[in-house]
Amino acid sequence: LSYCEADSTYWGFDIEMALRREIHEELAADIEVGELLHTIDYDYPDFHLTMHCFMCRLKNRESGTRSQDYLSTNNSQITLLEHEAAKWLAPSDLHTVCWLLADKEIIEILSKR
Repeated sequence: LSYCEADSTYWGFDIEMALRREIHEELAADIEVGELLHTIDYDYPDFHLTMHCFMCRLKNRESGTRSQDYLSTNNSQITLLEHEAAKWLAPSDLHTVCWLLADKEIIEILSKR
């Protein structure tokens, strides 16, 4: 799952292009953007968030093709450039994390898939 904030289109990118650009800039990874799973609109005290949530797959770094097992294939690893930590979660483990309020809606949707 990956997401794209609505204002990412301001440089003339469509939402899917903006998402690929964001993932590349923040995780040094290339993705294949799949179906739009859900769009979340959430009001925080200081701002409004519109978040488009897509199902995505990491591409194999060497060949540019979709990895068969993107969780364990060395050629599809991510590199944290903007984040302190990351971990893969099985759908059954999604509720073990303290999610931000805006994320809880998409976690509910994912846990039912």
